[in-house]
Amino acid sequence: MIPRLLISVLACSLALGAIAAPRTEIIPLSYRTADDVLPVAQSVLGNEGRVSAYGNQLVVNAEPAKIRELQEVLNQLDTRPHRLLISVDSSDSRQGSQSGYAVDGSVSAGNVEIQSGRGEVHGRDQIRIIRRSTGSRSGGIQQIQATEGSPALIQVGQSVPVTSAGAGPYGEVYSQTEYRDAVQGIYVTATLSGNLVHVTLSARNDRFDPSYPGAINTGGAETRVSGRLGEWIEIGGVSQNSRSQQGGFGRSLSTQGYQDSSLRLKVESLD
Repeated sequence: MIPRLLISVLACSLALGAIAAPRTEIIPLSYRTADDVLPVAQSVLGNEGRVSAYGNQLVVNAEPAKIRELQEVLNQLDTRPHRLLISVDSSDSRQGSQSGYAVDGSVSAGNVEIQSGRGEVHGRDQIRIIRRSTGSRSGGIQQIQATEGSPALIQVGQSVPVTSAGAGPYGEVYSQTEYRDAVQGIYVTATLSGNLVHVTLSARNDRFDPSYPGAINTGGAETRVSGRLGEWIEIGGVSQNSRSQQGGFGRSLSTQGYQDSSLRLKVESLD
């Protein structure tokens, strides 16, 4: 009787051990890539198993209970990605002004005469008031459809001819014209979590400098932001101010200006 009981207990122990023993299983994915979900799978298994990516599959070595737990998590992650509409709004505004005065005339003291500007006009001193103002604004909204989790590129550009001159080895003067590109673009990768959207972006913003023909002002940014689906998310901006003062006998000129650039985006679901 006792030997039979021992045999039964031993058989049950062996069966339970076989059930709980680690095993290797391949889990196929339908929508997500294996590299995308690999960090999550490693977090679920911890020190109780191993997982690696193979093509569009996960190769898992763990106890059956742990594999089932991982499959339940993957069922929530491996869903059809949303179709998204991404809008990028960029703006660039410039404002400049000049103000001052200039006096055309002369003043005498003894044998010394001091003349300002262009001197008297028709025998009379003249005063000129200087006031100039300029302003410009550029930018706009660009849109692109993308798949959730996949990077989308929004890009515009401008090419302008730039002529340069030089001298050859025998003193001959030559000139050549080449086109230079100023690119404005942004890579956007968006993922949804309920009504929240998480965006990873890398932006590039090149602009021709009107003060120096052929020169390009470059700018860029890489960041990760979050916001509500369907609402504008502010990414960043740049503000520059300049001011100069010139003066002398009979004249004064003040110049000031500013330039503001801003960037924001919005993600909407098309499902």
